[in-house]
Amino acid sequence: MYSPRQKILWFAFSTRIFLIILQAISNFIIPDHDANVFISPEDPNLRKTHADLVVDKLLGGMKRWDAQYFIHIAQYGYTYENCLAFFPLFPLAVRYVAYGLNSLFGTFLNFHSTLLISATVLNVVIFVKSADILHRLSLRILRSECRAYKSVILYCVNPASIFFSAPYSESLFAWMSFYTMFKCTECETLRFANIDILSGLPAGFSMITRSNGSVNLGFILYASFKNVVERTLPEIMYKYRTLKHKLILPFLLLPLFTTFVSLFLTVVIALLPFLLVQTYNYIKYCIHSDHNLPEFLSNTEYVLPGSAESPWCNSSLPLSYSYIQSHYWDVGFFKYYKLKQIPNFILAAPIIFIVLYNCCSYVMCNIRICFRLGLRIGVIGYSNKMCYRPKQYPKYFGVNEPAIFVYVVHMLFLCIFCIIFVHIQVSTRLLASASPILYWICSGKMNVGPTPTSDQNTINEHFRRIGIGKRIPPHHLSIANLEGVDNMYSKWKTFIISRRMPDFQSRMIQYYFIGYYFIGTILFSNFYPWT
Repeated sequence: MYSPRQKILWFAFSTRIFLIILQAISNFIIPDHDANVFISPEDPNLRKTHADLVVDKLLGGMKRWDAQYFIHIAQYGYTYENCLAFFPLFPLAVRYVAYGLNSLFGTFLNFHSTLLISATVLNVVIFVKSADILHRLSLRILRSECRAYKSVILYCVNPASIFFSAPYSESLFAWMSFYTMFKCTECETLRFANIDILSGLPAGFSMITRSNGSVNLGFILYASFKNVVERTLPEIMYKYRTLKHKLILPFLLLPLFTTFVSLFLTVVIALLPFLLVQTYNYIKYCIHSDHNLPEFLSNTEYVLPGSAESPWCNSSLPLSYSYIQSHYWDVGFFKYYKLKQIPNFILAAPIIFIVLYNCCSYVMCNIRICFRLGLRIGVIGYSNKMCYRPKQYPKYFGVNEPAIFVYVVHMLFLCIFCIIFVHIQVSTRLLASASPILYWICSGKMNVGPTPTSDQNTINEHFRRIGIGKRIPPHHLSIANLEGVDNMYSKWKTFIISRRMPDFQSRMIQYYFIGYYFIGTILFSNFYPWT
């Protein structure tokens, strides 16, 4: 019998392998659509063996849409200005893993094939890691083994699943984002002035993985603010009231000083990678130089390095991202609201509705928690215990759960930003990789119906029969009660694929996740528009 964590790791791995097989089959059967988008130029001198053709047949369906950019950057670097819209951590990781693979298989595979294998293997490993850290984070915030387990199972078949396996940065970004959130809730080790300075590392890595990684800095700032209000200030006030010698009064403020110092160091650690990337972009494109690109890459259709011709180079704060998004993809304030984009709005509608409705319900049902910014302890004039209202709205998400407040605010900000600015179909993968809120909402809404082997008496009898009942931890029993004994002995069978949900709402969530998992993989692998 597998433990909940083992089930999660095996199911995360199984869903990635199945997705890779599904895209290979659909790419082989269905002809590709002519999407008329960027295709990475091919080196005319690149040799192709039979092994390269096999790799292209098996994994070619992964190299679609923006995956072309990521593979191009990993192979050739930032050869064109529009490539700067894609941040460097993922393509760099793909490149260096490919170097290792090339040393092993370089005799019968070219570097392009090893890059494709590298990106696929890397995303499988990173996705499993992200599922594991999401489980740990969910356990800490939700304080429910069943809800945490259901959340991660849903994450493994999330509506943007294909982007978590294709050469995209979604898996890496999710891992770094969830790890930042987890570190900001940690209370035990490597802390200075109630702040884990090392939380700046995953936050910094997320900022050079995707542009919206900068929002993760808010978790560090909020964690620091929360610690000051809930721990440092009450301790200072208590010592001040019991102080006998007023001469040592200034020393009481020392914890505040150390908190500000540690926060400053954490923010510097988080911002440093981002600043280095922006400096690199400026030197490469805003200072005149010879690009030294081979002829097949010297495409005059794009702005080449060293041209120093782009308007963003002359800005007071020369950041390339917003200019490139606006110039090359027409991203801007309500610019995507056109009649021809209605299908894309329909594609994004489920996740937008789920997030907006439930997050707004959280705010409406937890007005006092929101006014107090999710804090449990007041400063001056407040009692040490927060007076919560009775659970009047148990059917709504997160009622009387102040720990979820910062995640709701984060998700609401991203959701509203998507509605106003970005290409709306991107919302599905952006929101699915940036926050655990979608999975926490849906795990609370899903009622998993009973099976003959999920009855508590049946489970207890099973454990007594095999003679290990006393050694099974209680939280393992709760998951066995959810899944049933049969599923707990399977590496890949879980409630989301083996159970019929007992109510309409649960079935709709199940169909949405599983449906987007299958349809998205099939359409994406053949260059058809998807989220």
